[in-house]
Amino acid sequence: MNYLTDEEFVDIYSKAPRLCVDLVIKNNEGILLGLRSRAPFEDMWNLPGGTVYKDEKIEEAGIRIAKNETGLDVNIGKCIGYIESLKEKRFDVEMHTISIILEVFPKEGELHCDENTKELKYFQELPRTLIREQVEFLKTLHA
Repeated sequence: MNYLTDEEFVDIYSKAPRLCVDLVIKNNEGILLGLRSRAPFEDMWNLPGGTVYKDEKIEEAGIRIAKNETGLDVNIGKCIGYIESLKEKRFDVEMHTISIILEVFPKEGELHCDENTKELKYFQELPRTLIREQVEFLKTLHA
């Protein structure tokens, strides 16, 4: 799979919405979140997630993202909603991002961080430094 250069990313997603998948991974310790190691949202907690590639099904993206960002092999559950950010700032450009939220269930694997994350941790209570749109979404799951 060829990744976009930063210039291609800005050129494409400054003109059209970016489709992403975010993952809600839970166990008896809570919900799994990653601490971002770089912009955007550096030093903030977030759901594991990322861009859906061309010709990639949503479930395939969820499985790929879980493995790459957390080290876990997962089973995909159901779609539990979406988060839409109309002015997400990346590379000093406001972008429109739509994240489909999938419930996933770990099968096996050991937790490890990718290059975007410096820590992975399960939380019973949502941390104060969780990305605002994700806080709002996760609160609706418990309402």
